[in-house]
Amino acid sequence: MTLQEFTKICIDLEMQGQNPLFLGSIEKKYKSRHKVVKSKEVIKTVRETLLDDRGIPYTQVTKGTSKKIPDTNAITKLIEDYMRVIYGCLDVRRVSSEGRWRKDASKKSGGFFLKGLNKGMADVEGTLLNGVKFAIELKASKGDSQRKEQAEHQSNLTQSNAYYYLCRWVDFEQFQKEIQQLIPIQ
Repeated sequence: MTLQEFTKICIDLEMQGQNPLFLGSIEKKYKSRHKVVKSKEVIKTVRETLLDDRGIPYTQVTKGTSKKIPDTNAITKLIEDYMRVIYGCLDVRRVSSEGRWRKDASKKSGGFFLKGLNKGMADVEGTLLNGVKFAIELKASKGDSQRKEQAEHQSNLTQSNAYYYLCRWVDFEQFQKEIQQLIPIQ
Protein backbone atom coordinates (compact mmCIF):
# COMPACT_ATOMS: atom_id res chain seq x y z
CA MET A 1 0.00 0.00 0.00
CA THR A 2 1.16 3.53 -0.61
CA LEU A 3 1.73 6.16 2.04
CA GLN A 4 -1.35 8.06 0.81
CA GLU A 5 -3.52 4.92 1.09
CA PHE A 6 -2.25 4.27 4.62
CA THR A 7 -2.89 7.89 5.63
CA LYS A 8 -6.46 7.54 4.30
CA ILE A 9 -6.94 4.38 6.42
CA CYS A 10 -5.75 6.26 9.54
CA ILE A 11 -8.15 9.13 8.78
CA ASP A 12 -11.08 6.74 8.22
CA LEU A 13 -10.36 4.91 11.49
CA GLU A 14 -10.22 8.14 13.49
CA MET A 15 -13.38 9.44 11.80
CA GLN A 16 -15.48 6.44 12.93
CA GLY A 17 -18.22 7.80 15.16
CA GLN A 18 -17.01 11.40 14.74
CA ASN A 19 -18.86 14.40 13.45
CA PRO A 20 -18.08 14.85 9.71
CA LEU A 21 -17.26 18.48 10.43
CA PHE A 22 -14.00 17.28 12.03
CA LEU A 23 -12.80 15.64 8.79
CA GLY A 24 -10.74 18.64 7.67
CA SER A 25 -8.79 18.93 10.91
CA ILE A 26 -8.18 15.17 11.10
CA GLU A 27 -6.98 15.07 7.47
CA LYS A 28 -4.62 17.96 8.18
CA LYS A 29 -3.32 16.20 11.33
CA TYR A 30 -2.41 12.97 9.52
CA LYS A 31 -1.03 14.62 6.40
CA SER A 32 1.42 16.63 8.51
CA ARG A 33 2.05 13.65 10.83
CA HIS A 34 3.01 11.40 7.89
CA LYS A 35 5.08 13.94 5.94
CA VAL A 36 8.34 11.97 5.93
CA VAL A 37 10.61 14.52 4.25
CA LYS A 38 11.42 18.08 5.17
CA SER A 39 13.48 20.83 3.61
CA LYS A 40 16.74 21.70 5.26
CA GLU A 41 18.59 24.84 4.32
CA VAL A 42 22.09 23.96 3.20
CA ILE A 43 23.41 27.40 2.32
CA LYS A 44 21.91 30.40 4.09
CA THR A 45 20.50 33.43 2.34
CA VAL A 46 23.17 36.10 1.88
CA ARG A 47 22.39 39.82 1.78
CA GLU A 48 25.05 42.17 0.48
CA THR A 49 24.99 45.92 0.15
CA LEU A 50 26.66 46.96 -3.09
CA LEU A 51 27.07 50.19 -5.03
CA ASP A 52 25.76 50.67 -8.55
CA ASP A 53 27.58 52.61 -11.33
CA ARG A 54 26.45 55.95 -9.89
CA GLY A 55 27.54 55.10 -6.34
CA ILE A 56 23.99 54.44 -5.04
CA PRO A 57 23.79 51.57 -2.55
CA TYR A 58 21.47 48.63 -3.19
CA THR A 59 20.94 45.27 -1.52
CA GLN A 60 21.65 42.10 -3.44
CA VAL A 61 20.01 38.98 -2.03
CA THR A 62 21.36 35.54 -2.88
CA LYS A 63 18.78 32.94 -1.87
CA GLY A 64 19.92 29.95 0.11
CA THR A 65 19.65 26.47 -1.29
CA SER A 66 17.87 23.65 0.44
CA LYS A 67 17.56 19.91 0.04
CA LYS A 68 15.00 17.34 1.09
CA ILE A 69 16.02 15.19 4.04
CA PRO A 70 14.14 12.50 6.00
CA ASP A 71 12.08 13.85 8.92
CA THR A 72 12.85 11.33 11.67
CA ASN A 73 10.07 12.62 13.95
CA ALA A 74 7.43 12.15 11.24
CA ILE A 75 8.83 8.73 10.26
CA THR A 76 8.73 7.60 13.89
CA LYS A 77 5.08 8.72 14.19
CA LEU A 78 4.30 6.90 10.94
CA ILE A 79 5.89 3.70 12.30
CA GLU A 80 3.85 4.02 15.51
CA ASP A 81 0.63 4.46 13.52
CA TYR A 82 1.52 1.53 11.24
CA MET A 83 2.07 -0.82 14.17
CA ARG A 84 -1.23 0.28 15.77
CA VAL A 85 -3.32 0.04 12.60
CA ILE A 86 -1.83 -2.93 10.71
CA TYR A 87 -0.69 -5.09 13.64
CA GLY A 88 -3.36 -3.96 16.13
CA CYS A 89 -0.79 -3.07 18.80
CA LEU A 90 -2.34 -1.12 21.65
CA ASP A 91 0.93 -0.91 23.55
CA VAL A 92 3.23 0.92 21.15
CA ARG A 93 5.22 3.96 22.20
CA ARG A 94 8.01 6.18 21.14
CA VAL A 95 11.02 6.02 23.44
CA SER A 96 13.05 9.15 23.96
CA SER A 97 16.63 8.76 25.09
CA GLU A 98 17.54 12.43 24.92
CA GLY A 99 18.70 14.29 27.96
CA ARG A 100 17.01 17.43 29.26
CA TRP A 101 18.14 20.87 30.32
CA ARG A 102 16.87 21.84 33.79
CA LYS A 103 16.91 25.35 35.16
CA ASP A 104 18.64 25.81 38.48
CA ALA A 105 16.11 26.45 41.27
CA SER A 106 18.32 29.10 42.89
CA LYS A 107 18.64 30.86 39.48
CA LYS A 108 22.24 31.80 40.34
CA SER A 109 23.65 29.50 37.71
CA GLY A 110 21.97 28.81 34.37
CA GLY A 111 21.06 25.23 35.09
CA PHE A 112 22.28 21.72 34.46
CA PHE A 113 21.96 18.91 31.91
CA LEU A 114 20.17 15.75 33.04
CA LYS A 115 21.29 12.68 31.06
CA GLY A 116 18.64 10.53 29.37
CA LEU A 117 17.65 7.36 31.19
CA ASN A 118 16.70 5.27 28.15
CA LYS A 119 20.15 5.02 26.60
CA GLY A 120 20.29 2.27 23.98
CA MET A 121 16.54 1.69 23.73
CA ALA A 122 14.93 1.57 20.29
CA ASP A 123 12.92 4.49 18.89
CA VAL A 124 9.61 2.58 18.91
CA GLU A 125 8.83 -0.30 21.26
CA GLY A 126 5.68 -2.21 22.08
CA THR A 127 3.90 -5.52 22.41
CA LEU A 128 2.08 -7.43 19.68
CA LEU A 129 -1.37 -8.95 20.25
CA ASN A 130 0.21 -12.37 20.89
CA GLY A 131 2.26 -10.89 23.76
CA VAL A 132 5.61 -10.83 21.94
CA LYS A 133 7.60 -7.63 22.34
CA PHE A 134 9.05 -5.72 19.40
CA ALA A 135 11.49 -2.85 19.00
CA ILE A 136 12.20 -0.72 15.92
CA GLU A 137 15.34 1.38 15.73
CA LEU A 138 15.18 4.02 12.99
CA LYS A 139 18.24 5.08 11.00
CA ALA A 140 17.10 7.65 8.44
CA SER A 141 20.42 9.25 7.47
CA LYS A 142 23.05 7.54 5.35
CA GLY A 143 25.84 7.94 7.90
CA ASP A 144 23.70 7.04 10.91
CA SER A 145 24.87 3.81 12.54
CA GLN A 146 23.83 1.72 15.52
CA ARG A 147 25.54 2.69 18.78
CA LYS A 148 27.09 0.18 21.18
CA GLU A 149 24.24 0.54 23.70
CA GLN A 150 21.68 -0.06 20.96
CA ALA A 151 23.46 -3.23 19.81
CA GLU A 152 23.46 -4.50 23.42
CA HIS A 153 19.72 -3.75 23.71
CA GLN A 154 19.12 -5.60 20.41
CA SER A 155 21.05 -8.61 21.71
CA ASN A 156 19.04 -8.65 24.96
CA LEU A 157 15.72 -8.44 23.13
CA THR A 158 16.51 -11.12 20.54
CA GLN A 159 17.70 -13.49 23.29
CA SER A 160 14.28 -13.11 24.93
CA ASN A 161 12.51 -13.97 21.62
CA ALA A 162 11.44 -10.40 20.90
CA TYR A 163 11.46 -8.90 17.41
CA TYR A 164 14.10 -6.25 16.74
CA TYR A 165 14.12 -4.34 13.48
CA LEU A 166 16.95 -1.99 12.54
CA CYS A 167 15.08 0.15 10.02
CA ARG A 168 17.30 1.85 7.46
CA TRP A 169 14.64 4.15 6.05
CA VAL A 170 14.35 4.27 2.26
CA ASP A 171 10.60 4.73 1.78
CA PHE A 172 7.26 3.54 3.15
CA GLU A 173 6.88 0.62 0.73
CA GLN A 174 10.34 -0.74 1.59
CA PHE A 175 9.56 -0.42 5.32
CA GLN A 176 6.31 -2.41 4.91
CA LYS A 177 8.05 -5.17 2.98
CA GLU A 178 10.86 -5.55 5.53
CA ILE A 179 8.68 -5.36 8.66
CA GLN A 180 6.21 -7.90 7.25
CA GLN A 181 9.08 -10.31 6.48
CA LEU A 182 10.24 -10.01 10.10
CA ILE A 183 6.84 -9.93 11.81
CA PRO A 184 4.07 -11.77 9.96
CA ILE A 185 0.65 -10.10 10.09
CA GLN A 186 -1.80 -12.27 12.00
